[in-house]
Amino acid sequence: MPSVGDQLRTAREEKGKSLEDIGGELKIRADHVNALEEGDFDKFDAPVFVRGFVRSYCRVLHLDSAPLVVQLNQELGGTEAMAGDPSLSAGKKGFVDRLTLFLTRVNWSIWLPLIVLILIASIVWAVVEAQESKRKELESGNWIQNLPTPVYESPRGMLELRLETPTAPVKATNTNTSTATP
Repeated sequence: MPSVGDQLRTAREEKGKSLEDIGGELKIRADHVNALEEGDFDKFDAPVFVRGFVRSYCRVLHLDSAPLVVQLNQELGGTEAMAGDPSLSAGKKGFVDRLTLFLTRVNWSIWLPLIVLILIASIVWAVVEAQESKRKELESGNWIQNLPTPVYESPRGMLELRLETPTAPVKATNTNTSTATP
């Protein structure tokens, strides 16, 4: 049985397309298309890319991709680099890596409404507690001592009439000197 690459090459040649034509349609370089046809899978970073490119290649050539992907998985198992999925980093995973992995595995359709409900309940509880503490403070009457001393300031733009208090006693004088005529 011919390899996956041989089957793809044969189908491409029957359609009269070049490596560059297929590369342009798949949006990959022509040397990667050539590597797929030659079975040189070590040029790719992970098996998932090889499988994806083979599926896309089949779609461009109007081939059924299911039997080719099954055969491809057998061929990938024979290559040392593609036998397993690569790890993201060679070293220990840090806190952010573990947190990101955890968050991708969370079933958000369950947890998101629960988190929103807890958040709403927390806000309602905080508002009720604040109102209760204000009510207790008003009932105790201690708030009166905490008021600032009032200072009168005249409104802006208003004339201010200042009356001075006399320091010496004021003599009462009769200024009523009008004469009455009968």
